[in-house]
Amino acid sequence: MHAQGTTLKLDFGTFYHFGIADGVGGVIHNSKKRMMVTHESETDFSEGKEVIVSGIKNDNSLNAFEKAKKYIGLPYNIMNSNCEHFVRLCHGLEIESTQIQKYLLVSVMSGVAYKNNNLMIKAASSAACIAALISPREESPFKGAAIAALFAAGVVFVFS
Repeated sequence: MHAQGTTLKLDFGTFYHFGIADGVGGVIHNSKKRMMVTHESETDFSEGKEVIVSGIKNDNSLNAFEKAKKYIGLPYNIMNSNCEHFVRLCHGLEIESTQIQKYLLVSVMSGVAYKNNNLMIKAASSAACIAALISPREESPFKGAAIAALFAAGVVFVFS
């Protein structure tokens, strides 16, 4: 059993699923399966996977749990109201999905690298793509991708 307000996650390999512990063996989460925020047992939440404590948190986890209860029934939407958006909202953090950011950034940057004939643009977009792929899963990939892109473009500029 996890302390009330603790953010929990399940590792599905290519993505995490997040929820907020209720402190008595349950989890409030925005469920794609149920298409809304729901309160379930940790066993039902886990789907047989290991439950991991997430780094997504604030200074007062009890407030996160109280907020989470108010959102039960909120509809699920992968782009603007998924499980990651939900736990960040409950913790009073910036409402974003770093997982979606990473997938979109990798998709766009790999397309730019593939389609463009300019060596500087190819290098910058490839570096941004790699940086996004290796960024920590619970952090936005944009800063690292921007730094890598600028560095790669600078290297090409200096040596060409």
